[in-house]
Amino acid sequence: MESIKIMISSTVDDLKAERETAELAFTSNAFVELIGADRFNTASVAGNSRLETTRMARECDLYILILGSRYGHELSNGKSATEIEFDAAIKADPTKVLIFKKETTDPAELKQQDFINRVSNYTSGYWRTSFSHTAQLMALIQNSFQQWLKNRANLGTSADFVDHFIRLAKQRIPEPSAQMYYKTEKDNVDLSFEMFSHTYYINFSKKQIYDDFWGCLNHLEDQFGLWLS
Repeated sequence: MESIKIMISSTVDDLKAERETAELAFTSNAFVELIGADRFNTASVAGNSRLETTRMARECDLYILILGSRYGHELSNGKSATEIEFDAAIKADPTKVLIFKKETTDPAELKQQDFINRVSNYTSGYWRTSFSHTAQLMALIQNSFQQWLKNRANLGTSADFVDHFIRLAKQRIPEPSAQMYYKTEKDNVDLSFEMFSHTYYINFSKKQIYDDFWGCLNHLEDQFGLWLS
């Protein structure tokens, strides 16, 4: 059986216990392979640190982001290594990301708060699960992983971001009897919905979906409301 590659991403010095807990959450799963910066502690890699970790973020099957109050060292583009890894992961597959935030009395650094706001934006971001101690984090990760496995059980390994967009659009039909049809072209995805003797159309460019995956799905939800009003 091919292993499931899981990457744990966070700032390092302030979240050592949380990273160790995340790794321990998978010790009983023989089919899980943990990848990420921590793997470099046991062997050297003939490659550049930034390029290697972003490659792993792109290629992993599941990307787990743990957020604390620190943003981390900024690179020349003004982003931290963690945010760069997050960007690489969501561009590869927006549906492979789980996010956990540590609740603490320490105020988040300004850029970290901006990052937190970005990743958990109500329309364009992700569901963010909070925890206050490592035992709670372990239970949350294990439960989330099991749910993620169930959701992915019937998916092939070659699905891209357009495939995932269409899959989730199918799950969000405007009313129970509606039928959805789709057509993919070179640069666009055309969706049509048949309901109540009418056909409704909506078009998304692939670039739109790539740049704002969750925002496009929320726009579709808004369109459902207009069609039904």
